[in-house]
Amino acid sequence: MKTKAKVQNADFPFKLLTATYGIAGARTPVIDRKDYDCCTIEFIYKGKGILEINGHSYSPGENSIYILHKHSDHRYWPDKKEPWEKIFFEVDGKFMEYLLKTYRIDKTYYIPDCPQLRKYFEEMLHQRHGIGEINRQAAIIFHRLLEECHTILYASPIQAIPPEILELKKFIDDNIEQKVKLDSYCRERHRSCPSLIRMFKKKIGTSPYDYLLQRRIEEARLMLRYSAFSVKEIAFRLKFSDQYYFSNYFKRKTGMSPQKYRKGMREHVHE
Repeated sequence: MKTKAKVQNADFPFKLLTATYGIAGARTPVIDRKDYDCCTIEFIYKGKGILEINGHSYSPGENSIYILHKHSDHRYWPDKKEPWEKIFFEVDGKFMEYLLKTYRIDKTYYIPDCPQLRKYFEEMLHQRHGIGEINRQAAIIFHRLLEECHTILYASPIQAIPPEILELKKFIDDNIEQKVKLDSYCRERHRSCPSLIRMFKKKIGTSPYDYLLQRRIEEARLMLRYSAFSVKEIAFRLKFSDQYYFSNYFKRKTGMSPQKYRKGMREHVHE
């Protein structure tokens, strides 16, 4: 049974329509649609099936996603012996279409072997039980999902970066809203902190601390555009010492205050 998310702001150009699980059986029928009226993205965590969409055919399996784009013609069904079990969500709106085109995923139907994407689907599930501006929160999650999909599909090979640097980069990416203590991180891994900092800067092009601040400013942009958090709340969530330091740093990096950025970006979205 589908669970419909409550629409909190009818004017916001992104809508989360459904977020739920889909568990198929051997008798689950073929789904056949023409000129589909929204966009559905499904993550398969078990089993497999067949997808035919806009003249393409795929056999999606475990830890893969497929995208049923708006206005697509498609048919799909589970494998009879190993029917798929999925998490999926349905979205719609002009901002959805804009993001898909921006990240060059508007003609992508299938991404295999991407277990790292499951977390975004689980986050979408949580939104259906949320309160407040669900659509704005869902837009942030959708944006992050497409950003990572774009990286999977189009990023340059990163094999030249040492594993310990990739590990540190992932640690920072996963802890944007947490206090990051590099000395403790290095001590737990029996590594030289100065040496790791030098290697990180050489391979990534910036120090771990500056990279963390860069990621926090990127996160702040998303929160200012799509969440209802106040500037003070954003500063607190991103571990800035206070909102005044955050506001000054944000302005130094973006050329405008958080308040002005929020006003300008929301006006742009509604154009």
